Amino acid sequence: MYSRHCLKGNYHYETLQITVDQNGSYIFNANSSIMLYGYIYQYDFDPFSISKNIIKESNSECCNTFAFGIYLQMNITYILLITTYEPSIRGNFTVFVSGPKNITLNRIGIYSLEINRIILNIF
Repeated sequence: MYSRHCLKGNYHYETLQITVDQNGSYIFNANSSIMLYGYIYQYDFDPFSISKNIIKESNSECCNTFAFGIYLQMNITYILLITTYEPSIRGNFTVFVSGPKNITLNRIGIYSLEINRIILNIF
């Protein structure tokens, strides 16, 4: 858990390292029975410095899904962070990614949420 909002609250989260096989625009979607929020970090994620290295965040504040597009490059480490919108909530979620080529998502860190499945689509 970490303090996502104004350094208050205990928010459960999952971090997934993204490996890109081809430069291009990718779309990330997540769906769940709980409200989610998503971020993309470049290089690494530090739960004690949550604004460091952030390059994209979802902007949905009222539903159980988020979606955003981002241009990703090969040979750069990216981290997808999926967290709960409300503190102290846990639940399952599904991640969908589409783009010009397959990407790889590997779990990292300590896991508080459960991933049902990760679906990778190619345009």
